[in-house]
Amino acid sequence: MSGTRGPLPKPSALKHLEGNPGKRALNLADGVNPRIEVPPAPRHLGKEAAKEWKRITPHLQELGLISSIDRAALALYCQAYGRLAELEEAFKGKVAKIQADEGVDYAEAVYRASRTQTPSGYEQQSVIVQLIGNHRLQVHRHLMHFGLSPAARARVQPSNYLQPDLPGFEQTPTKPTGFAAFAAPTLQ
Repeated sequence: MSGTRGPLPKPSALKHLEGNPGKRALNLADGVNPRIEVPPAPRHLGKEAAKEWKRITPHLQELGLISSIDRAALALYCQAYGRLAELEEAFKGKVAKIQADEGVDYAEAVYRASRTQTPSGYEQQSVIVQLIGNHRLQVHRHLMHFGLSPAARARVQPSNYLQPDLPGFEQTPTKPTGFAAFAAPTLQ
């Protein structure tokens, strides 16, 4: 079983404010809070993936868990979800066909659709069931990144688009200063 274990690490800014009690080097660059916005959906998304994109992005925006830099990660999640939905539909169709053709009950049809026979006569799990299992794992992993499961929700932090003010550190200037003011006059 993979996943992050143990308590969440304390943010570097908080360690700095406490006087860095562990005396380890601090990376004050972590804790970036990007602007909360929904990126445009990629054109390559399938039908089910695009539906999931439209369904999930308003919720992520409301929770402050999405930014334009999350486009690729969200596309991976939606594509995996879309493929999983398509595979589940295909499996459901296979079960219905077995029920209609062979006149067996639902449980027997599911069992038969889940198994195939090798050329040597051994029974093994069908390819569609293997693909469904793989896509379920992919979807689960992506859900963890966006905090979309009960266990993951405690481990994500929404963006408040505020960068902490630390003592001894100057605020990032909004206009170029020094030589940068002359080098990039279009930024003013």
